[in-house]
Amino acid sequence: MRVLVVGAGAVGQVYGRHLQLGGADVTFFVRDQYRATTAAGFTLYPLNRRDKAAPIRFEGFQVATSPAEVGSVDVVLLTVSSPALRGGWLANLVAATGGATYVVLQPGLDDRKIVEQAGVSADRIVSGVISLLSYPAPLPGETRFPEPGMAYWFPPASPSLFSGSADRVAAIVATLRAGKQPAKRTVDAAKAAMFPSAAMMPYLVALEAAGWSFRGLVRSPHAALAARGAREALAIVGRAHVARIPFGIRFAARRSIIRTGLWFARRVVPLPLETYLKEHFTKVGAQTREMMEHYIALGAAAGQSVEALTELLAALPAPASSSSARVLSS
Repeated sequence: MRVLVVGAGAVGQVYGRHLQLGGADVTFFVRDQYRATTAAGFTLYPLNRRDKAAPIRFEGFQVATSPAEVGSVDVVLLTVSSPALRGGWLANLVAATGGATYVVLQPGLDDRKIVEQAGVSADRIVSGVISLLSYPAPLPGETRFPEPGMAYWFPPASPSLFSGSADRVAAIVATLRAGKQPAKRTVDAAKAAMFPSAAMMPYLVALEAAGWSFRGLVRSPHAALAARGAREALAIVGRAHVARIPFGIRFAARRSIIRTGLWFARRVVPLPLETYLKEHFTKVGAQTREMMEHYIALGAAAGQSVEALTELLAALPAPASSSSARVLSS
């Protein structure tokens, strides 16, 4: 299998490595200014291993910076943020990659539609759900790693989900599994992700509004607002997609989930979660805001309550300057 990984950041490096371990011929598609650093290879820290601080090297892949360099590929894996999908570059890439399968890993409700509008027929699109945590290490205050690299962790019993054409999905899942990355086929990966995303986004916004402090969030009025926002977002997504909210997800719309979730996370997640969330979601802040705005627009158009979502969004600090120059390395 010949795989083009669009983006060589926290997600792209991990998927690229495990696809390569599974036998795939991997090429990274990045902006020209990142060609040299990408071609030099990556240092990775798989946190599922016992020796979490031992670095490994990821090399032996190709690098392309323009559609003309890509050549023939079987799969194009989109690992950039949702806002980064916009722009003429995607249509140019689609035109150069023939009948390749396009794997959409972005969480936005309209991301699949954007890929279709770029020229990929629906039967060639595979929807995917990212279940791993990955970040540039070390995080501020982290001292366990001997050199900078990308640390990542596969949560237990949480494989990456994929849906689409049976043959296309089977090839991707089999290659990832052969490369020791948990992966599984599901009926509708996009639907499986939309409710957890809708429940999570208001809490992330509330956490940012509380200065990325768990203690500050628990003690602030933003905690109750986040629970209300989660209920609103879940109702909006359920109505927009004519889907029933999964029973387990309903618990995420309760304020008590914050304390329960933090208690559990501190005992299971092998990384400083508070710092990770701040670093990662600050970087993809435009995506978070875009998703919140989409929920509000959908709800308002349907006459549903968006009061808490609107208040949460207004509580955010002004967004940082655009990271569009880095969209192919995010």
